[in-house]
Amino acid sequence: MSKAKILIIGFSLIVISLSSCNNLVKNDNVKIIVEEGTQIDSIQSKKIKKEIDITGTYVGIFEVDLDDSTKWAKSVTAGEAFHWTRENKITLFIDSIDQNNIKGHTVVAGNNRPFEGTISKNDTASFVEAKEPGNNKNDGTFSFILKDTIINGIWKAFAKIEIEKRKYSLVKKQFKYDPNQALIADSRYIDWNKPEMSEAEKKRILSKMSKEEREEFYEFEEDTHFASATKKIYLINASSTLLTENDLTNLNRGDLFIIRNTIYARHGYSFKSRPLRVFFDRQSWYIPVSTDIKATFTDTEKKNITLLLKYEKIAKEYYDYFGRG
Repeated sequence: MSKAKILIIGFSLIVISLSSCNNLVKNDNVKIIVEEGTQIDSIQSKKIKKEIDITGTYVGIFEVDLDDSTKWAKSVTAGEAFHWTRENKITLFIDSIDQNNIKGHTVVAGNNRPFEGTISKNDTASFVEAKEPGNNKNDGTFSFILKDTIINGIWKAFAKIEIEKRKYSLVKKQFKYDPNQALIADSRYIDWNKPEMSEAEKKRILSKMSKEEREEFYEFEEDTHFASATKKIYLINASSTLLTENDLTNLNRGDLFIIRNTIYARHGYSFKSRPLRVFFDRQSWYIPVSTDIKATFTDTEKKNITLLLKYEKIAKEYYDYFGRG
């Protein structure tokens, strides 16, 4: 038989074989024996859980953990200008996690304090118990739960201080310097040109205060230069624009004061001044991340700060009490 005939016959057998597969009857009772000691989990059924990096920056309000009546009793007021229940914006940094150990620091009310402690986890949350060093009268302990990039917890002071317990709810939020960030308008901080509190009313209020409360009253009353600020604080940006003397000539003391301090707020400066904390904590974009920002100023900001300070000095020397000219 020739090779050509052999090839034709072989090809024909293959075609017949393939065509016959279409007529096969499926056996639904086929069983494959797999011994128990050789079984493997289905690869498709395995879900790989992604580990979330919980280090980073968390921002929120450090609230007084008291009932409403006590909270208002401890609040600070200065006429109609301020009513402050002692809450502060706080930034909590989780810097590192090594097995069950956690390290971080907080920036709040002009203070930068480290903490160390332990962390434990389950499938849904992380639990932290941490302590500040204890060499500052305002140090204490942090206890919080971290779930889905949100922190909820309690802080307790080591020592007996005026506010011994605070609560906080923080969200993960990265700080980013933005020279074009403008102040968000808040009518409570402008055009407060109302009659001052009468001396009789002031005497009556002060008579009910402790020594510390009186000191706070005077701090708010005397330092709230922005009580007379105008809408110009929303129009002048001293971080993005190089200012001239002509820009500042007709501004009052309150305007100058806020425009200068807004530069610091854009850099995440944590203010020690309570009136300034009250003012900037209400800005949703403001995140206090540092107590020393000297090295972060741009050349434009340095020149503007120098010029603003010059005009603030003039305003303080020649304007009336709140800098109204």
